[in-house]
Amino acid sequence: MANANIELSGYTGKVIDAMVSLGYAKTKTEAIRLAVYNFDQTHKLSEEEAYRHATGEILKKVETGKMKTRKFKLGELD
Repeated sequence: MANANIELSGYTGKVIDAMVSLGYAKTKTEAIRLAVYNFDQTHKLSEEEAYRHATGEILKKVETGKMKTRKFKLGELD
């Protein structure tokens, strides 16, 4: 997990402070993690990025000949 030092002010700072004072999170760090988690649950970015990365790596290996592909017969998939 990456570490970052950030300063929040204005609206975002107030939201983080409210999350802590209302008991949604115990710390500001936890509040930020919850906000990021909620954003990902809404937009599915991490899942999409993981698929994009995996398929990109596979296609690159196929194109350079480092990974071979073959057609499967329908009976092989059972």
